[in-house]
Amino acid sequence: MKKIGSLVLTLVLALGMTACSDSKTVSGTKSSAAETTAGTTAENAQTSGESSGSVEVTLDTTGNFTFKYENTDILLGSTDTEALLASLGEAKSSLDVPSCAHDGTDHVYTYTNMVLTTYQAKGSDTCYVSDVLITSDLVKTPEGLEIGMSADDAKTKYGEPDESTDVTMTFKRGTSVLLVTLKDNSIVSLEYMIP
Repeated sequence: MKKIGSLVLTLVLALGMTACSDSKTVSGTKSSAAETTAGTTAENAQTSGESSGSVEVTLDTTGNFTFKYENTDILLGSTDTEALLASLGEAKSSLDVPSCAHDGTDHVYTYTNMVLTTYQAKGSDTCYVSDVLITSDLVKTPEGLEIGMSADDAKTKYGEPDESTDVTMTFKRGTSVLLVTLKDNSIVSLEYMIP
């Protein structure tokens, strides 16, 4: 049991480090879509002499990836996080941390086979689904991809990647991406995110 707990903690820390180091380089969509809206609303309120209060954060989720976990659809970028969390049931653990990629808070929920992160911009009452990390080969993407499969399996299910290196493949849909991490041509990590 201690090994499983240590593994989950390690994955959460790795997720945080990944967000800090590379999430800004995948695509500027989240920054420009969410933070521009938030910044513009706050600036307009200050310019007109009103108090800034809360800001409205919205994302275009058209065409985004949807991950299915235990009969619950998780749409990347969705702001219906209260209903989503209720549908998923109680998380094994949860953690609120300052976002190292953006100005706001990441709410991290750990479940049996995945880690779900919602992001809340500073000054906003709204959270949106920003990241889903699959932590086990016991779950698959809706297209049937799972940890342990090959890079060729990913290409068969998703087509040619939008970006790739020797150890990663990135598939884009709408304002979301699926990051596939490889080791010796085998998938070791699957992560959906709003970069």
